[in-house]
Amino acid sequence: MAVKEMERFEVRYSRTPRILHIGNILNNGYLNCKFLGRLGVQADLLNVDYRHVQGQPEWEEVYIREPLDHFNPDWQKVNLCGFLRPPWFFDVRLSELEELGEYLKQHNREVQNGELGDSDARAFSPRNNLVWRILQKLKPRIRRIVTKTGILEPSRSLKQKLAASRAVDYNGDWQALQEEYRNFYPDQPPLNIEDITEWHVRSRAYSSVLSQYPLIQAYSLDPIHVLLGSPGRPFICFEHGTLRDFPFENSSRGRLYALCLKKAEWIIITNADCRRSAERLGLSNYRFIPHPVDEELYKPNQSELRKKLQEEHGCDWIFIAPARHHWKNCPPGLENSWFKRNDILIGGLAKLFRRLPDLRALVIFFEWGQEVNLSKKLIRECGIEDKVRWEPLCSKPAMVEFYNAADIVLDQFNDGIGTFGTVVPESLACKKPVVLNYKRSLHHWCYTELPPVLNAKDEESIAKQMQELLDNDFYRFSLGDRGLEWFMKYHSSTVVVERLIDIYRSISEKYGWGWTF
Repeated sequence: MAVKEMERFEVRYSRTPRILHIGNILNNGYLNCKFLGRLGVQADLLNVDYRHVQGQPEWEEVYIREPLDHFNPDWQKVNLCGFLRPPWFFDVRLSELEELGEYLKQHNREVQNGELGDSDARAFSPRNNLVWRILQKLKPRIRRIVTKTGILEPSRSLKQKLAASRAVDYNGDWQALQEEYRNFYPDQPPLNIEDITEWHVRSRAYSSVLSQYPLIQAYSLDPIHVLLGSPGRPFICFEHGTLRDFPFENSSRGRLYALCLKKAEWIIITNADCRRSAERLGLSNYRFIPHPVDEELYKPNQSELRKKLQEEHGCDWIFIAPARHHWKNCPPGLENSWFKRNDILIGGLAKLFRRLPDLRALVIFFEWGQEVNLSKKLIRECGIEDKVRWEPLCSKPAMVEFYNAADIVLDQFNDGIGTFGTVVPESLACKKPVVLNYKRSLHHWCYTELPPVLNAKDEESIAKQMQELLDNDFYRFSLGDRGLEWFMKYHSSTVVVERLIDIYRSISEKYGWGWTF
């Protein structure tokens, strides 16, 4: 953990439910913990060596429009307007997990002994902390262990890593994992020792922290760390589209993640199309929960930004296209997880502008994704560069301004997905109509009422849908009204939290924890 970012761990505990969330891609972990906290449910978030700007609390809480390094933002250079990270967010390096685990253990002991109240917040200032002083004496020994197990020596041979890992493996039964995998997936290549070894050393570093929580909610591929780092501990898998392709890979992460899906208490699906993967794997312990979107932030509002954009560009209409730019190149087999098909959108806009040459419109794209330059080149080739404005990737409070400035929002057009992430609900919460590639048939299992969004699968249908919206003000505004109503009923933070608590309650009943909510 960078000292400049956070000089202490802060811990708040309750004697009732205590859940550790691991991983924070797109701040989903942060938002889920934040929503749970509003109802008094104790949820801590562990973020290990993940510095992408969209997985940092500042991205949800601070207005930011200036360009930042997407993968390692320097918050010291940003005016955070007094924002401080919450005490339940642990942003650490892998090498600091042991230190955090020792501190959590000490703090839990003090709570259990009645030295601290249920909801006391404690600041961990290393140089004034007894645990820190003890660890200073133990550091040479810890370093020898860390070095021996290979965390600091990735170049060591597989045989050496295997021997070192076995020497410190007090809990794992690798043969049992292999046997379970064979039973679950008899027709697949077997889970081998090399697969486990590749992940085991890193996963064991999590053990001291995992041991302080009865239940883990692990995001993306992080369930592997629970499987190997704290065998037998109940966990929940939260998919980020990871269920779409990863469990079918002929790789160590593919096999271990597939095993996690079978052993999880529950699997939370946030992308409607991933049910197909769950069925293909023979899973039954899954439930749909919408992506977390905060209606306290996303809501209709007057937009000064709209007036400013109209004055600067002489436009009457504003279209917002927030999707990541990725549409041409990716690792084989990951097209559905990576591609947004911005090329189809750009071609559709070009058709619209050719049909309506006098249309005074501005399209706003955002500079994020690996193929921004390819999109810019295609825009030039299509001859619509004069109608496009590029913005740096913006934080969520800044994005709300863009949504409220828009007449129409345009999402992804990957026909292999046919569903949506957060762009759609964020737009609907701001009463904006949305056009995207949307397969209604994929969503009936998720919602009793489908969202009022417009489907467009190719350039022609994009142009057609947009022209209908432009020609009919009543139609466009009514879609916005219906969208907000749908969001509040089916996608609000209340919906998310109620479903999470239902899952926690069922696990508590299974294990006899007696949690009350």
